[in-house]
Amino acid sequence: MKGLDLCRKYYREIIKPIIDKNIGFIGDEYATALIGWGSEVLGNDDDFSRDHEWGPRCIIFLPEELKQYKNRIYKILNTEIPSAFMGYPTRFVVDKKYTGVRSPSIDGTGDVHIDITTCEEYLCSSIGITVPENDLHWLSIPENLLLELTSGEIFFDGFGELTQLRKIYSDYYPDNVWKYRLAYAWQSLGWDIDLIGLCNDRGDVLSARHCLSETIGRIIKIAFLLNRKYAPSYAKWIHREFYKLPYLSKEIGPIIENCYIEKDLRLAAKKLLEACNILIEYENSLVILPKIKNRINIFARGYLDADFQYIAEQIFKTIDGQLKTISINGALDQWISNQDFLLDANKMKALSIIYEYD
Repeated sequence: MKGLDLCRKYYREIIKPIIDKNIGFIGDEYATALIGWGSEVLGNDDDFSRDHEWGPRCIIFLPEELKQYKNRIYKILNTEIPSAFMGYPTRFVVDKKYTGVRSPSIDGTGDVHIDITTCEEYLCSSIGITVPENDLHWLSIPENLLLELTSGEIFFDGFGELTQLRKIYSDYYPDNVWKYRLAYAWQSLGWDIDLIGLCNDRGDVLSARHCLSETIGRIIKIAFLLNRKYAPSYAKWIHREFYKLPYLSKEIGPIIENCYIEKDLRLAAKKLLEACNILIEYENSLVILPKIKNRINIFARGYLDADFQYIAEQIFKTIDGQLKTISINGALDQWISNQDFLLDANKMKALSIIYEYD
């Protein structure tokens, strides 16, 4: 069974009846969802990926005026919910090896895996802010956390706040933020792609293969941006999330997959350029972006002629407002690779001070 289906049934068959019977004082003034971290939120859980707290669980959201009942509600649920649901334990215990991680209980001890919070508390904790006040604020929110926030499912929303707030992020980045991220993505694409052939000809295999992998990663990120879909930071999910994209993945996926096994790296570089041309062709079909033609890069070393910096600058010229005043430095998560930082919205938010020094 898929985890999202299990959790939906868990809410409808177990949690909702208990709320209706024992917690009637909140009425319908609550929301229940499975969003955030977890392979089941993305629909990627299978027999290989049922760790990290997989099982019957959910999050209950209360309006601010009812948050004082959080502990009371949790105690009732913890008492009334049976020890198992559809054969899966409903009690979890904190893992002694991985502090903070909850694992299904084998012996029935532990507590139910239900977090009770408010929309404001949840958003500030998960992405560092409730609603961005300006375009600059968007640059400190890790994209992977936006993917988690907008994936999964809201099972019930009686007061509407969760649905309304999540829609802000489900609608994707504001246009200027999107263009800014896209401009940086094209700019960074030019850093390594020309070095693939050069390093290969020098016999520097490690450097050549590294540049190949970096370039493929950047091409994938551009595909996500052009689809206006949030990309994962966790390498485990890149393949599956990439092939869910409605556009481009089926066209360029086989090309870039083949590059990983291509022995002739000069040929691999040419294939990557083919993939880039497909991205450019698709980008040119989008009315909101400028029409781009491949321009020869005067600084190329003879291995690749495309000028990706030129593409970045043409996109940047169409940006209005606040982001027009800073350089193409990218959003924080576009150049920070530390996974612990990418999972901690408040650490990322603290780093946003760099934009004040542009």
